Amino acid sequence: AAAAEAAAGTKYLADGEAPRVLGFPSKSVLLKIPRPTLIFRSDSNGEDLDGYAGAGLYESVPMDKEQTLHADYSADPLVWDDAFQANLLTRIAQAGVAIEAAMGGVPQDIEGVVKGGEIFVVQTRPQV
Repeated sequence: AAAAEAAAGTKYLADGEAPRVLGFPSKSVLLKIPRPTLIFRSDSNGEDLDGYAGAGLYESVPMDKEQTLHADYSADPLVWDDAFQANLLTRIAQAGVAIEAAMGGVPQDIEGVVKGGEIFVVQTRPQV
């Protein structure tokens, strides 16, 4: 049933409403590295233990010096375009419902990226 709901786009939130933006980007400074590089981070095995969510506890260190830039979100349609928001969030919600159904209905911690309007799922794991 959940897969059919995802395909039909009929259920996203517990109350049946369509998804909506509740918060906006808050970072005013961006760190940019002007060439392809590597970022080193701690072993992530500790992040994946049952009953323990350690994501974000450790520092990531870039190989190259980063540039500090000021963020400007004014051109991002996610901030100002209601139709864009509705379309993108609906598609993300559909992906989430379909992934959860594919994982046997177990709630998932899903990570992904949107690039060029396309949604890419990076990983999914049971929600802790």
